[in-house]
Amino acid sequence: MTGVQTCALPICKFLYISLCIFVFSVLKVSAQQNDSGAVSFLKITPDARSGGMGEIGVALPTNAFAFYHNAAAVVFAREKAAIAYSYIPWMRDKVSGYDFHTGGGFFKIGEKQGIVAGFRYLTYPSIETIDEDGNSAGKAEPNEWAVDLGYSRVIVKNFALALTAHYIHSDMGMADAASAVAFDLGLYYHRKTSLLEGAVWTVGLQVANIGTKIKYADTKYDLPGVAKLGGSLSLPFSKSHQLLCGVDLNYQLIPSGSELFSGGVGAEYTFKQLVSVRGGYHFADEDKGGENYATVGCGLNICNITGDFSWLSADSNSALKNTYRLTVGYRFGAKRK
Repeated sequence: MTGVQTCALPICKFLYISLCIFVFSVLKVSAQQNDSGAVSFLKITPDARSGGMGEIGVALPTNAFAFYHNAAAVVFAREKAAIAYSYIPWMRDKVSGYDFHTGGGFFKIGEKQGIVAGFRYLTYPSIETIDEDGNSAGKAEPNEWAVDLGYSRVIVKNFALALTAHYIHSDMGMADAASAVAFDLGLYYHRKTSLLEGAVWTVGLQVANIGTKIKYADTKYDLPGVAKLGGSLSLPFSKSHQLLCGVDLNYQLIPSGSELFSGGVGAEYTFKQLVSVRGGYHFADEDKGGENYATVGCGLNICNITGDFSWLSADSNSALKNTYRLTVGYRFGAKRK
């Protein structure tokens, strides 16, 4: 048994390195092929927990939004299943009408398998349309949505792999609606550390939104592919006091077709598994269209009913200034630490 465990870690390292090389090669080629500003809603962090921690999530303990962050994490969840709904009034400080609704959940099948599912829906402000003669033709109601479904499985001890599929639909109200199919690949590895009794460190990797092009009229656009690498450390100082810290590093495609590196750092303190407070910072290269901003958040867990809130504090000129996230959910069969 010891020999198997000894071999497992080198295998995991090999998979991580191989996948990183593959991912960055694919994204580099894609960036050179076409610019893309299409379906950017796929990059919006949907839930308030991650929203309060600098928008990190690829290596955090899982929640109902695993379909977005990293589906591979669900097989290590303490609960049997979870569901949640999240609402974001996107860019609320600048313009109204951008409302982002997300539903998600997961279900564990035994101890080594799990499935994830999600639905994302973004509405845009109404648009006045005109006919060929220049007369009013009523209002258009642009919207975009995605349906998400994934499968996760333990490959070796403490290491899991997941594949998630997305069907994406975009109707901007001015032409025929467009659709595309995309896939995510996720890896998740966690292990106890001697730093503190019960402490666990985790490494996560996700490649997201790699798929077909989306076509509007006669023009095709790449999807916003992104690679994420993250790490986290869980420190249970006692049954009443727990600290979770994490960091994400992202490489993503942007409309200009150039590279954009971004990331986030965040922390969460939980008291008696009832109340959580969170803080974080998201960073990116502003010269290439990225934004830097701080985030704060809080959460409640009462009888496995969860409620979370986060707030984003950005520069006064940012469209994201004062954006908030509100999430409610329920955990089935949750085990107490």
